[in-house]
Amino acid sequence: MIPYRAMAVMLILVAGTTTATLVACDTPDPTQAVVENAYPALVDGGDPATRAVVYRAWFVTTLFKEAVLPGEASDEERSVPENDFVYVLLAPGWDPESGTPPAKLIALKSKAKLRAVRGDTLHITVSDGTFAGSCDGRQPLSREDADFITTRIFPGDFANVTYDAKTCTTTPVPTDDAGVDAGIEGDAEAGPDARTD
Repeated sequence: MIPYRAMAVMLILVAGTTTATLVACDTPDPTQAVVENAYPALVDGGDPATRAVVYRAWFVTTLFKEAVLPGEASDEERSVPENDFVYVLLAPGWDPESGTPPAKLIALKSKAKLRAVRGDTLHITVSDGTFAGSCDGRQPLSREDADFITTRIFPGDFANVTYDAKTCTTTPVPTDDAGVDAGIEGDAEAGPDARTD
C-alpha cells in the first residue's frame, strides 16, 4: 500500500505535468492559412492565356474566395488545427479583373495531407509539384477525387456541367424542360433537388 504522503506527492506531480502540457498546447494566437500560387508569374509581354490563377481553395473549414495570381499569395485566413487534404480550383488564362467567371476550371487536390498547427500559419503552396489534377502536368485526378471536388467541395462552380478528370474539361448537362415543368405543376417531389452543401 502506498503511504498517504507519497500518494499526495505523486498527485501533485501528475497535476503539474498535466497543467504544463495543457498550457503549452493552448495558445491565444489563432491558426491561420495562406495560399501561395507557385505557378510561374507572367513576364512582360507574356501571353495571359498561359497564366494559372488559383480561383478558389478549401482546407477543412477555410474557404479562400479571392483569386491568387501566379507568384503571389492570398491574404491570411483563420483556420483550424487539422491534418487534411487541400482542394483548389485552377483557372488557366483567366483575368480576375475581367468581371466574368473563368471559362475553364481545373480541379486539384494536394498530393499529401497538410498540417495546420495551433497558433501557426499553414502555407499552402499550389503547383504541379504539390497538387495533382493538372492535365498539362500529366497528373489527372481519379474520377472519385474529381467527383468529390466538383459535387461536395465546389458544387456551385460545376452546376449544370460534368467534369472529365482525364481531360480537365467540362461538358454541359442537358436539361429536360418538360420534366422541370411537370415537377412545378404536379408533384413537388418531381422538381429539382435543392442543394444545401
